[in-house]
Amino acid sequence: MKILTEQEKQEHYNATIKGGIRGAEIGLGVTLGLSLIAQRYFPTFRKLTLPIKAFLVSSGTSAASIILAERAGLEYERKKYGYYEPEKQISSKDKPSLQKTKDFISENRYGIATSAWALSIVGSLAYTYNNKYLTLSQKVVQARMYAQALTIVLIAAAAGISVTDKRKPSVPASQDHWKDMVAAEEKKINEIS
Repeated sequence: MKILTEQEKQEHYNATIKGGIRGAEIGLGVTLGLSLIAQRYFPTFRKLTLPIKAFLVSSGTSAASIILAERAGLEYERKKYGYYEPEKQISSKDKPSLQKTKDFISENRYGIATSAWALSIVGSLAYTYNNKYLTLSQKVVQARMYAQALTIVLIAAAAGISVTDKRKPSVPASQDHWKDMVAAEEKKINEIS
C-alpha cells in the first residue's frame, strides 16, 4: 500500500476539480441548449414553471459535473499508479459463445439495465400514446410502470448472472492476488529508481 504525499493529494484534487468544472460546462451547455429547443418547439415544456425548468438545467449540469469529476480523478490515478488487472485464465477464443455472452452481460450489466430502461420508457410512451382514453399524465405513469417492471426483471437477471459467476471461480482459490500486486509495485519502483 502506498502512502500519498501532500503533493499527490493536491494533484489528484486539482485533476478532479478540473474534470468537475469541465463537466459543469458541458452539462450546462447541453441542458441549456435542450431547454431552449424545448421552450421553442414543445408547448408542454413552455407550461412548466421557472423553478422546474431551472431544476432540470441544474440537475443535468450537476450530474455531468459529478460524472466527469469522478472520471478525471480515476484517470489521474490510473496514469500515476497504473491499472491493475489480473491475468485471465482462459483466453476469449477458447470460451464457448454462451460463456462469452454471459461475461459480456456480467461486465456491462448496469449499462445494459440503464439502456433497456430508457428504451422501455420510449417504447412504452409510444405504446400508450395511441390509447385515446388515457390522459397525458396517465400515459406517463403507465409508461413509467412498464419501464420500472422491465428494469426490475433486468436487475434480477443481472443478479442471477452475478451469482452464477461467483459459484464458478475464474482463478484457483489458492492464488493470492496481493502477491501479484506487490510484485508489480516493486517492479515499478525498481524501474523508476
